[in-house]
Amino acid sequence: MTYVSHTVRSLRRDPVSGETVRLVVTLGDDAEDGKEDADESPDENENVDEDTDTDEYESAESVREAVEAADGEVVRELQFERLLVEVEQTEIDTVCELDEVTNVETDAVLGYPDGE
Repeated sequence: MTYVSHTVRSLRRDPVSGETVRLVVTLGDDAEDGKEDADESPDENENVDEDTDTDEYESAESVREAVEAADGEVVRELQFERLLVEVEQTEIDTVCELDEVTNVETDAVLGYPDGE
């Protein structure tokens, strides 16, 4: 289940048409992928780092495609498997419902100084 911050939940309930919002989305494996990985034997996991990098790239690309399809943009990639995206407030549901996303928060979590 995706964690959605209080502010994002409020914006989902009462979006302002024509207004955009910047969201920080955290990428992660969906529930089915986690179950499959748990069933694999250690020998099959020898290249875990390579598989993880590929999965992260595919997740980021999938999110990028979904955001762009909603007339939004990925502003930049962040640390800790996160993306900064900008979408219209009416498209927040699109981001929150993506299987690859585990957390959705506003960009306020980045702690920009005033004026930036």
